[in-house]
Amino acid sequence: MGCLDFRGNHGSSVFLVVTMTDLSEFQRKARKAHPQGFEPGIVWNPETGGTITAALDQEPDEAIWGVLIADWGLDPERTMVVPGSLQIRAWDAPDPEGGLRRLFYYRATLKPREHDGDRADIEALCKMVMKRKPVSGITSDTTLAAMVVLLADWQLGKGEGGGSEATIERIMTSQDRTLTRLKELRKVGRGVSTVYLVGLGDLVEQCSGHYAMQAFQTDLDRREQMRLARRLILRFVDLLVSNGYEVVLGAVPGNHGENRNSAGKAYTTWTDNDDLAVFDGVAEICASNPERYSGVSVPLGAIADDLTMTLDIHGVACGFAHGHQFGRGAGGSVAKIEGWLKGQALGRQPVGDADLLFSGHFHHFVCSEASGRTIFQSPASDGGSYWFTANTGANSPAGLLTLLVGEGCGARGWSDLAIL
Repeated sequence: MGCLDFRGNHGSSVFLVVTMTDLSEFQRKARKAHPQGFEPGIVWNPETGGTITAALDQEPDEAIWGVLIADWGLDPERTMVVPGSLQIRAWDAPDPEGGLRRLFYYRATLKPREHDGDRADIEALCKMVMKRKPVSGITSDTTLAAMVVLLADWQLGKGEGGGSEATIERIMTSQDRTLTRLKELRKVGRGVSTVYLVGLGDLVEQCSGHYAMQAFQTDLDRREQMRLARRLILRFVDLLVSNGYEVVLGAVPGNHGENRNSAGKAYTTWTDNDDLAVFDGVAEICASNPERYSGVSVPLGAIADDLTMTLDIHGVACGFAHGHQFGRGAGGSVAKIEGWLKGQALGRQPVGDADLLFSGHFHHFVCSEASGRTIFQSPASDGGSYWFTANTGANSPAGLLTLLVGEGCGARGWSDLAIL
């Protein structure tokens, strides 16, 4: 082994002496083994081929190559030596009797064999297409599915687009169309027994604190807005219960439902929110009349204890959020949602497990599978925004997003989407 010996200063220099007590051992440990270029073996890529190297005392024939290929773990029926690729090297080595003998090194290029069976038979495929008879009906296992209905951005009390009267007419029409939609699905073999009514926030407009002209434009005060929202939700529940459906209620808070101070800032808690309060009221009404509403349930945490809610709907993890927490800045709403969802997943938040994520807030419909999760952005039911359209030129039609969700819907976990 070696040692280090500091010998002190001489002028401005410092001398470092290394003493090696066993140089051969040091060299042996420092030396690494490197290929010598003559090791027998195979280098193989299933797509592009490779090489085989062998040391033999005679030239190999095709049978020997097959044995060598099999010996190295490949299939001789699917692997072949490329004709003309054989390389031969020779050298003399001492033999046990004191003389010399000639040794040979063979190197050849390998490639996958071409088999007729590796390619599809186009004629057979065409015949298969022509012989296929139309399927009489495509059904789903609807015992493992439910309809999800997203109640998003009603903004009751907003004076634009015909005011509250026009808004409730749109909402009630979409409720009626939901029953028609359920009957249509049942006729084609995709009937379900359970409907999830999920509030995605901003069901009321509030009266001030969100934009400059809000107090002047609203046509209902806060109490009236909340009363109307409860009546509309309860009407929907009654329609479904009267037609034999079980109902699951759930809700997340939006920004318009926040309890705000005179500066326009939420100042109590995140769940002190009118969007949750109206669902609390409906849930209490249903609970007080179990004979009428025995089929109505509110799972634990479904009227959100947080800004988000996550439910398992027949084996599919579904996340719900209003969308005001997605942030601002560059990029469209999908980019904002995907960035937010990545953070929730990295932070191991419950909503980060969502296979399907439902949101509102941006007032137009989006469905995106680009991230590996499926993102649904629900359209609004309000009367539009003159200021937004005047600034951007953009607008989108009102509507109610409905779809089936569950393992019974197939690989995507959802099917039969309709905006009513």
